[in-house]
Amino acid sequence: MLETIKEFFTIEMIYQFVNIGVIPLWLIVLFAPASKFTNALINNLFIPTVLAFTYGYIVYQQLYPLGLNEEINFDTVIDNFNLYLGLSYLIELMKNELFVLIFWIHFLSLSLFLGHWISKDALKYNMHKSIVFFPLVLTYFTGPVGLCFYLILRLLVVQKFKLHE
Repeated sequence: MLETIKEFFTIEMIYQFVNIGVIPLWLIVLFAPASKFTNALINNLFIPTVLAFTYGYIVYQQLYPLGLNEEINFDTVIDNFNLYLGLSYLIELMKNELFVLIFWIHFLSLSLFLGHWISKDALKYNMHKSIVFFPLVLTYFTGPVGLCFYLILRLLVVQKFKLHE
């Protein structure tokens, strides 16, 4: 059965599914942040669970490239930690498409969470969604840059800046 799943869920298919799958979520966060539909869809465990299982499946593919009947590929596990040794090691890891997909899912998950947080925070401070639109788009593409831009806007508009909440 796992071989059938592996044949069906190719790396390219997972990449396309994840990329296309987050776009509707971002659109509702951008255009309907206060709707009950947005809260019902974003504020539940379904989407993080799907992304976590996808992430886990890719990690499984990297650790057990030949299936569960084979031993774990410890060399791959050890090599993954080389990214902390320098940029050249990270570049070498990025030649592995499974590793790139793991990073991409990681980025998409965190940026979606961050975008939703920005959206909810802006609602809490009664900031108009047109003010938050650009920081949300920046967050979709750049993550932390969008957050920083939002926090600066929040400071200017609401005149509140808290490092913890």
